[in-house]
Amino acid sequence: KLFLKETIKPLHSNNIIFTITPVLGFSLSLMFWGMTSSSNMTYYLLFSLLLFFCMTSLNVYVVLLSGWASNSMYAFLGALRASAQTISYEISMILILLFPAFLQWTFSWNIMYNGYGVMILMVPVSVAWTIS
Repeated sequence: KLFLKETIKPLHSNNIIFTITPVLGFSLSLMFWGMTSSSNMTYYLLFSLLLFFCMTSLNVYVVLLSGWASNSMYAFLGALRASAQTISYEISMILILLFPAFLQWTFSWNIMYNGYGVMILMVPVSVAWTIS
């Protein structure tokens, strides 16, 4: 139903980037499913935590491009504010997720899921993340 509706585009917008940016954001969110570990995986990501950090940082560019492509100053200022807020939340998320990685000496999600002792320590860390 969403793709069959009439698309509303601002009059003075950059039409190509304005159309492509939501597709890029959606494809970026779909790529996170490739990093989930399961028992019947056909591939093994050695540094999946670092890949997760890189992919979450790409979300800033999607938000910034969506505001810039509309050629509206209010939308661009809102996108700048949202991207600055996203960067500030990413810094705390990276520091919190690096804590179990340094305790287990690995950057792989698969090995981290097997370390049950670190999951007990993630309870206070999740409280700190909620507070920050």
